[in-house]
Amino acid sequence: MAALPKVVSPLVRIAEREGVELVLVSVEAWPDEVVVWMRALPTKLTARLDADFHLALEAWHREGGGGLPPGQPADQVFDFDVALADSVGTPYRTRSSARGGTGTMFRADWTFAPGPPDAARYLTVRVAGVNGGEQGIDLRPNE
Repeated sequence: MAALPKVVSPLVRIAEREGVELVLVSVEAWPDEVVVWMRALPTKLTARLDADFHLALEAWHREGGGGLPPGQPADQVFDFDVALADSVGTPYRTRSSARGGTGTMFRADWTFAPGPPDAARYLTVRVAGVNGGEQGIDLRPNE
């Protein structure tokens, strides 16, 4: 039977971008990959950014949809790189990432490979270019 992931949900503020506070929601440590989930705290600002985007999108459609559609708020809010490190020096590479989208405007995820080796006790999630944008994750909290 395949191993289930270790899921750690620190729910900590990890960064602020464009006036929006970002929370590290969870880190899933699968045998073959690591998935990092973040989202923005809902505020009046995020509600306004969302409403402004939808108004701009409606106007773009009314005008015939020529050219590029308006940019989503997630494109700016989550415009940074995330990196992983662990206690044994595993070289993680970004496999994929997703930011925003219909119904997930202020959510983002990053997937890294490989999964953490059994010897790794900690993972560190780093948000590039943000002071203090780092969070350690204990992979063996019950030991």
